Amino acid sequence: MTLNAKPIFMWDNLLARPDAQLSATSSDPDHPVQYLADWREYLTWRAGSGAPQNLEISFPEPKPASALCIYHHNLSSVETVTLSGSANGSVWEEILSLNPNSDQTILKLFNQVSCRYYRLAMGFSPACEIGLLFLGDYLEFPSWTASGFDPNQEELLVEKGKSEEGFLLGAALRCRKRRMALDFRYLSDSWVRNTLIPFWKNHPPKPFLFAWDYQNHPEETYLVELAKPELGLPYQPVFRSLSLELEGRV
Repeated sequence: MTLNAKPIFMWDNLLARPDAQLSATSSDPDHPVQYLADWREYLTWRAGSGAPQNLEISFPEPKPASALCIYHHNLSSVETVTLSGSANGSVWEEILSLNPNSDQTILKLFNQVSCRYYRLAMGFSPACEIGLLFLGDYLEFPSWTASGFDPNQEELLVEKGKSEEGFLLGAALRCRKRRMALDFRYLSDSWVRNTLIPFWKNHPPKPFLFAWDYQNHPEETYLVELAKPELGLPYQPVFRSLSLELEGRV
């Protein structure tokens, strides 16, 4: 049995950087390419046609990346999706290639590269649509969560109607919600200060992507937010501990 990979957060999206320039081969007027970098998954980029599409991101200076995540998409009919990088925007080198066979979340980690230009190329398909495209580095925890972690917990948010006499008239499902409790022990002080605190100071309360086991279950990558904007990192007595609760829509 393959061990679970350690959990990761993906929050520093290169597409959302102020100096990032995004472009697409075509875009539906109501679904512009800028929606790719918006953390609201219901705001989607949609191609303007079924022709092959290129999404390109450029920067004034090279930017490092080691993770690609395509969240809330319809690329199951696309034969090949290729990520490439370039130093000058004309000569491209392939970073990775994948063949989607479903509309589940796509997560790929790779050896870090640093490029001024990135391109995501997609083949023929009924108009491609993507809710969130993440490209950048990732925060990996140095240990697994404590026992009892449940990555598949779900809660149904239901609206019920009752008569004046208390009889149930009906029930409507509003949405499915997921809450996950993370509990870490034996975190080094240097990791906390150099890796976790920069995330805390620069990203919340915005959502982020969480993968609890990218090696065996990359499709179980979730768009989540912190249930409570609180951070506690007590010493015990040399190492530090951390408890977080994440929540998101299923």
